[in-house]
Amino acid sequence: MAMAAAAVEVEEGRTGIPSLLRLSAVGEEAIASNVAQLIGWTPLIEMKNIAKKEGIQARLVGKMEAYQPLFSVKDRTALGMVEDAEEKGLITPGVTTLIEPTGGNLGTGLVLVAIQRGYRFIAVMPAGYSLDKQMLLRFLGAEVILTDPAGGFKGMMDKVEELTKVMPNYHCFNQSINPANPDAHFKWTGPEIWKDTAGKVDIFVTAAGTGGTLSGVGRYLKMKNPSINIVCVEPSESAVISGNLTILCSSSSSVAT
Repeated sequence: MAMAAAAVEVEEGRTGIPSLLRLSAVGEEAIASNVAQLIGWTPLIEMKNIAKKEGIQARLVGKMEAYQPLFSVKDRTALGMVEDAEEKGLITPGVTTLIEPTGGNLGTGLVLVAIQRGYRFIAVMPAGYSLDKQMLLRFLGAEVILTDPAGGFKGMMDKVEELTKVMPNYHCFNQSINPANPDAHFKWTGPEIWKDTAGKVDIFVTAAGTGGTLSGVGRYLKMKNPSINIVCVEPSESAVISGNLTILCSSSSSVAT
């Protein structure tokens, strides 16, 4: 019994798989009620071979966000934005249609959460984006509207605006400016990293699309230790944060939004 109590205490405050482990530790049934309940904690892994090969004189650790239900950190963003909108009374299951421009990863996360909660979901994305993402979105229950790749991000936003003018009871999360995007990582991802490293973080590095992970995790880690360095990585062809305002739409989804 003491060991079970200790296990519950260690996992306190975490979402995803640990929430089921807490139940198992005290002899309760540990079965997820739906797949969205698994969004949350992911393990850290030390990347010794990469550090050795690249001559990195530091302990290199990666966070396995591919362990999310749909294999992306964007699952966290999706859950955070839906919960935030529901708490503010902005959306209602069975009534509100959710619309979002997406490169794929956020869209799959949103449709996962939306369908489980009773929402209709429409994903707007350039036709040039990966076919597998388009197929997965449709398989999960999303309606997919494709735009001309030449129009880029603006083309997607124009289509969303066009739809919202003729569609009643809609809601667009607009992840690029939605505070719930970085807040999800301030609330979940950042604390996980801090706890699982026992606070032994010197540098945090992440790729950036909308910057939600970067700013949310960065803000949390800086709050815990102001001396931590936060590093952003972005494609050279679309270095928006570095000062290049050109946003390209390609078939690559390595840093999809």
